[in-house]
Amino acid sequence: MSRQQDAADTLFRLLDGQPLAPGALESAGRWFEALDTPLDRRSFSAYTEALQRPLPASSPLASLASRWRASWRARGRFAAGDATAFLQDYLRHLDPNLLFRAPITAGYARWSHAQLRAGFSYGSRSEQGWSLLYCEHGGASLRASGRDLILQPGVVLLVAPGALYNLQPHAGSREWRYHWVVFQPDSRWREWLRWPEFASQISHLLIPNSHREKLSTVFTDLATSLHSEDALVAELSHNLLEQLILRCRACLPQAYQYQRDPRIERAREYINSHYNRAFTLEEVARAANLSPSRLAGLFREQCGLSVLGYRDELRMSHAARLLNDSALGIAGIGAQVGYPDPAYFSRTFSRHVGISPRNYRRSNTGGA
Repeated sequence: MSRQQDAADTLFRLLDGQPLAPGALESAGRWFEALDTPLDRRSFSAYTEALQRPLPASSPLASLASRWRASWRARGRFAAGDATAFLQDYLRHLDPNLLFRAPITAGYARWSHAQLRAGFSYGSRSEQGWSLLYCEHGGASLRASGRDLILQPGVVLLVAPGALYNLQPHAGSREWRYHWVVFQPDSRWREWLRWPEFASQISHLLIPNSHREKLSTVFTDLATSLHSEDALVAELSHNLLEQLILRCRACLPQAYQYQRDPRIERAREYINSHYNRAFTLEEVARAANLSPSRLAGLFREQCGLSVLGYRDELRMSHAARLLNDSALGIAGIGAQVGYPDPAYFSRTFSRHVGISPRNYRRSNTGGA
């Protein structure tokens, strides 16, 4: 068999709970690395470790084994054409949420222009997992909340649970390379993880040139530590991640001070509880004990978007989860999150996320 067929066979067996031949995972990892997929060999190893535990029903990969079982069993392996089609299907459904199941996971990813052009839509299903992405080379364009953020060298992205975004190519960049870490934060880190917000659950920093080389080194040291056999690997990795977070925190803009007004917190709580129904600015202002005009200005100043913009972000986040995890139709999902007009819901979702609800569901679940 070709290396491609070997890789397809290994990945199918892994999904189907079948035993693997010695060295099969290492061989598949080399195939991934040569293909220049978003997973390099080290992160592929962590990914396959997660796959060897029971898959959550919501995982995009959960249905692949049943969908390809008949084709595989016809020969006891994949024919060349089926191997290609299976691997394409597999790559479309790479599930980063599997990595949230480990306390800390890290790696280095490379996206080609073609992969970015195909688009990548992300909606966090984890209640605990956070991630850091540090762009080292090239660039990509992140779409969230109807706005675009260029992920170029020096930009660190902090993604909290509930984030929703779409990635596309950045003009002039042929690829995008970045370090990444997925983790569950220590309670002491919560204050350190308050950065300037770009969108709901998405924050970012631009690291000064003088700090970039050291930050890259710590990212690399962390990924290396996680794959070592040191007796204190968990403690060393935890320490390196804390260094990363503190080094990023030290690069906050000098004028930045995070201390959200408690009245704005009350406004956010009101919106969180009523996001799927119609309400007025006056109602939110009463809950926050502010005048409507004062609420509008202070909310935008501290949250980076308007009251209704924040509500719409919540609606999109809930809609994305329903698109991933429920059998409801597009119109039913729109109505459930507060949009009785299906066409208006689709337009709003497309504007915020950069992809239509139907295509988002297809790209994340393989559904029609």
